[in-house]
Amino acid sequence: MGTYDVMQVCENGHKITHSYVNYPEHRQSACDQCGADTIHRCPECDEPIRGKYLVEGVASVGGPDPPDNCHECGEPYPWADEADQFAEVDSSVLDEELAERCLSEYETGHYQSAVRTAFTVLEERIRNRGEFPQGVSGANLMLQAFNAEDGPLSFGETEGEQDGVMFLYRGAFQALRNPVSHRFVEEVDEDYARDAIHTVNLLLRLLDENTSA
Repeated sequence: MGTYDVMQVCENGHKITHSYVNYPEHRQSACDQCGADTIHRCPECDEPIRGKYLVEGVASVGGPDPPDNCHECGEPYPWADEADQFAEVDSSVLDEELAERCLSEYETGHYQSAVRTAFTVLEERIRNRGEFPQGVSGANLMLQAFNAEDGPLSFGETEGEQDGVMFLYRGAFQALRNPVSHRFVEEVDEDYARDAIHTVNLLLRLLDENTSA
């Protein structure tokens, strides 16, 4: 049987040392990567954070990564809390249809599908509201719908603002939606999907506030 040394971690999740007891010279009061304070015990139950597993007479290399939860009480460590908050899509502020159609894909890790679905919701609403045929889609649909001269969904107090709106919607499809179709699934990660969904949510909100259904 072996024993665990203690791990010291900064509050943002950077590991300082996994040998807090055996190598006290490695301890730090603040993280040299981000400057955050460090801890080596669970803030909830005061149990030491498990570090390197030591077996007498057996050499070991490396050590574990910082755990998300305390092995004793199960409560999340500060860095796990921050990660959860950062990755969360706030369904309470999402457009109802957007939440219904893409949130389950996001929450089950299908990030590429979630982004595609989000832009499909936006595309369908713009097409229906502007009464465009099915054959008009993507960036071309945005150009026709929000064209400052004759676009049925164009809005803005000046021509410059109207052009900006058109470029905003068209650019979202060209820069955010289209690349998803050309990337490997693993390259469309949780952060990208979350930000894309919230971007689509803003575009839906602007559309609903400035055009008639």
